[in-house]
Amino acid sequence: MFLSQPCGGCHTLADAGTTGTVGPNLDQLKPPYDRVVTQVTNGGAIMPSFKSQLTPQQIKDVAAYVSSVAGK
Repeated sequence: MFLSQPCGGCHTLADAGTTGTVGPNLDQLKPPYDRVVTQVTNGGAIMPSFKSQLTPQQIKDVAAYVSSVAGK
């Protein structure tokens, strides 16, 4: 799911092999599950909301993946 969305274009995440530099480096940030759900759902400073592109389950899947592999 992380790679099928534009996540890697903005974020670095070693497990996914992405090196985006527009958004935070997720390996350094190590965001918890709830924070990822909130950010993906609502967006952030320059990050768009993905609630109209992803189902609630897909958002949970992205959050579970990112929070489990970031910084490892």
